Amino acid sequence: MTDTDKKKAVLFCACSGACPSMQKIDFWKLAERVRLELGDRIEFMALHPRLCEEDGERFMANILKEGLLFITPACKEIKQQKLLRDGFEKVGVPMDEAHWRPVCMAQLDTDTVFEKIKEAIEGGSPAAAPTA
Repeated sequence: MTDTDKKKAVLFCACSGACPSMQKIDFWKLAERVRLELGDRIEFMALHPRLCEEDGERFMANILKEGLLFITPACKEIKQQKLLRDGFEKVGVPMDEAHWRPVCMAQLDTDTVFEKIKEAIEGGSPAAAPTA
């Protein structure tokens, strides 16, 4: 199975809507656009206020599994790797290219994030966000 054929899931982390780097993102509009325009290419999507917190790790323990590539629109990729690592480790799903593709939403707007998610679903590696 090639990467483009692998089943995918999109896990949004909204940083509780409090992170200044996410001010330009309308999460409801973004989720609806992903559902309508990309929904046939993903198994499911979910939005959590803070995947990096204890309740986020419990949530991930219920949905992370082998056989899926998890696309995680959230903070910068390097921060995601640190903040989400425990959730992946607890269920034994590696954070490698076969199971995880981070998408940085920091300092971006809704439309730009959508395009990065689309690229990640289609098999590309989303470009890094500009640094602030």
